[in-house]
Amino acid sequence: MYRSNEEKLTDKLIGEAVISLLKSKSPISIDRLIKQLQFMAVSADNLNRKSALEQIINEMRHDQADKRARVSYEVRDVDNVRHFFNAEGPSDDQKKH
Repeated sequence: MYRSNEEKLTDKLIGEAVISLLKSKSPISIDRLIKQLQFMAVSADNLNRKSALEQIINEMRHDQADKRARVSYEVRDVDNVRHFFNAEGPSDDQKKH
C-alpha cells in the first residue's frame, strides 16, 4: 500500500522473469532467475527498466553470496545426538575451551 515506485517496479520485473521461466517450463532457481533477469536487462529498451534490472541482479547475487557463506551442517553422532556446525565458527560470546 505504501510501496515506492521503485519497489513496485522491482516486484513487477521479478514477476515477469518468473512467469517467463514458468512458460518455458524451466526449473525455478536463483541462478535461473538471475540469468532471465540478465536477458531482460540486455534486451531492455528503457534506461529506467535496465537500471532496475541491474540493481535487482546485483542484490540477488549479494544475497546469494551471503547465504553461501552461512552454510550450516547437522551431524548426528552414534548416540543420535544432533550437532550443528556452520562456516562462521562459534559466536563471540561462546567459550573456546
